[in-house]
Amino acid sequence: MNSLVTTDSLKKELKGLDFNNPETIIHKDLDTLIEHMVDYIGSIDPELRDKLIYTTFYYIINQDYLNHQQMDYLLQTCLDPNHLFLSIGSENDDSVFTRAFSSLVVALVLGKDRKERFLSEDTVKKTIESSMKYLLEEEDTRGYVEEKGWAHSIAHGADLLDESVKHPLFDKTLASECLDTIRRCILIETAYVDEEDERLISVIISLLEKEMNENILKDWVSELSDEVTEIRASNGFSPTFFRKNTNLNQFLKALYFRLLFLERGTQTRKEIERILKANLLV
Repeated sequence: MNSLVTTDSLKKELKGLDFNNPETIIHKDLDTLIEHMVDYIGSIDPELRDKLIYTTFYYIINQDYLNHQQMDYLLQTCLDPNHLFLSIGSENDDSVFTRAFSSLVVALVLGKDRKERFLSEDTVKKTIESSMKYLLEEEDTRGYVEEKGWAHSIAHGADLLDESVKHPLFDKTLASECLDTIRRCILIETAYVDEEDERLISVIISLLEKEMNENILKDWVSELSDEVTEIRASNGFSPTFFRKNTNLNQFLKALYFRLLFLERGTQTRKEIERILKANLLV
């Protein structure tokens, strides 16, 4: 981290950017600015991390202030062991903010490449693989953290996975691996309370738009339910079962209505109805 840059000075610089006035941006040394923002991407100051750094990245990427070389640098940096995978597997410490917000920036760059195609094929494939690896290894599932703001690692990771699926270089044969990744997120020890299920469902809709066979989804939903039923059979009505069953029910209800509104997944919706009715009888 550049010790010459303080959080206060970076805040002041970012607050001075006016995205309705390009003159406040085009004369900036953007190479240095993005390095400083990446240095503080996991700051525990929610104003700096979320409202200033992430918002600035959103605008300078989507409004074409960064060139392709700068975006490639940004992507490679955010994917490295000190960012997306910093202390991966840890729980309840501040490293989650670096991981979660690095995933959002990777998603921004990948989304830009989806439209302009400036990244190498190897880089895109590495990013797609990393998007699944991250969600498979993330253990800190906190949503909102008092005084430090949003971590929301599963939701942010789902946004990255969704961009991966939407990318033209996404290999359709990875659909099952994506579903396995989502399964792991649902059957984790934490009961979600911050709409993580809705963000994960967006990945499934993107898979269907990539022409994933609906029978794969229907069978996956059935297997997911069977797995939770087996947990109840083995452990009874334990806290583990209740948390995973809560996540499953919330996820299935949200998936049902998303499919209904999109007029898709008739067979999957019928299977969800069967599962939910069976759960009422337990």
